[in-house]
Order: sequence, then structure tokens, then C-alpha cells
Amino acid sequence: MRKIIKYGIFLVWVLSLLTLNALALSDPSNDNLKLENNNSESIGIDICIDFIWYTHEELRDHSDTIVIGTVKEILTPRWNTADGKQPHKLLSKFEYPDDVIYTDIVISVDEYLKNPSPSGELIVRVTGGTVGDFSMATDADPSFNTGEKVLLFLRIDTNPNTKDIGPEHFIVTDFYRGKYTLTEDGKATTPDEHTTLDVLLSSINQTNNNTSDTEVSDNKETADKQEGSGSTIQSKRIPFISFFWTLGAVLGAVLIVRHSVRHSVRHR
Repeated sequence: MRKIIKYGIFLVWVLSLLTLNALALSDPSNDNLKLENNNSESIGIDICIDFIWYTHEELRDHSDTIVIGTVKEILTPRWNTADGKQPHKLLSKFEYPDDVIYTDIVISVDEYLKNPSPSGELIVRVTGGTVGDFSMATDADPSFNTGEKVLLFLRIDTNPNTKDIGPEHFIVTDFYRGKYTLTEDGKATTPDEHTTLDVLLSSINQTNNNTSDTEVSDNKETADKQEGSGSTIQSKRIPFISFFWTLGAVLGAVLIVRHSVRHSVRHR
């Protein structure tokens, strides 16, 4: 009888392990959930991007257009889905750059410094923004403020995940390195460079002798952006093999108890 009680306790313990494992597999934090958030705070998605720093001449050569203008409007951020809303997919399937929040910036153009256009406005697209419960940001894309005076080195968006969404638009060449904030005293600044508008204009107006390398370098920049990125979203994975180990333990315990009961009956 003591052996039956002992094995019975063991069986209860194993069943408890099985229950805890089942609860873990159904935890809302695991990979089976969609991108949903029931908390009042937004979920932050930070993306780290490695890229090559261009010189002023390289910025000029690898840009499709260069403009001086003013930030007229910052449009509402959107997901890169057909309706601009949150993608319906599993958390474990969320990947950058396939799934991004982007923000379009309307620039009122004062002057075209390369490849002039009759249009007085253009749209610049950056990765980042807040949509619903989700906020995305990168450490490489530039930020903009309404009314800000800027000099922009721009490329046509060739990213297959965003290029055909919305109106015709550009992206900033070499990320924040290609966006200069201009001040009334002639200064031109980025987060890590302080120069002057005259220096930039001098570089832009020099004869371009490196246009043949543009396409190769552009491809390299795109590859660097994709390979050097990473999302802070993490999911808790429960090893499914643990379920089989627990189930095996339960079955083993059941067989032991049955054997013990039969053995005890025979000796009565």
C-alpha cells in the first residue's frame, strides 16, 4: 500500500508538470499570437541599421536629386500594407524590412541642385512612426520638424516593400547623413557633422566623375540596410519536445502504478 501511495504522489507531480507545460504553451507572450497589445502603453520596435558613411561628393554622386526646401507637412504614419493598418500575422513572422511603419514628409522645394523638376513639392519617406499600439524607430533614418529648412540628398525608393505604396516619393541618401538642417547664419548640420551651406554647394557643383559607380553603390547600401538591421521584438519559445518528455513521464508513471497494484494484489 505504501508503494501505491508513493507512486500515486509521483503521478500527481508528473500531471502537475504536464499542466504547467500546457499553460506555458498557451501563454499570450509566445509565438502563436498576432501583433496585438492590450496594454495602455505602446509597443516599441527599435531597429539598428549599419551603413557606410558617404563623403559630400559620394552623397552627390549617389543621389537622384538634391534639393533645398522647407518641411511643409508630416503625414500620418502607416504600415506598409495595402490599407496602411497593422499586418495580420504571427509575432514570430514579423521581420524587418518586410514589415515596417513609414512616415511621408512633404517638402516644399525652394531650389533643385541636381536634376531639377517642375514640381514645387516632393515627398520623402522615412522608416518609423506610431500606428495604434505600435511605435517603430531606427537609429539611422533622419527626423524632420514642420517648418525646418533642409538640404536633402535624395534617391528614388527602390525597396520592394515600400516603393509601390502610396504616391511617388524619395528616400534620403545614406540615411541621416543625407539630411542637413540649414540655419539663417549659413550653417548646415547633421547629428554628427557641422559644416556650412557654402561647403555643401561647392561639393555639389563640382564635376561629377563617378556616376558609373552609382548603381553598384546603391545596391551595396540597400544590402547593408537589410543585413545590418535587427528588431528588438523577442518571443518566448517553449521547446515542444518538453511536451513529449512530460507525456512519456506520465505514461511511465501510469505503467509503474498499474504494475505495483497488480503486484500487490497477487501477494494478498
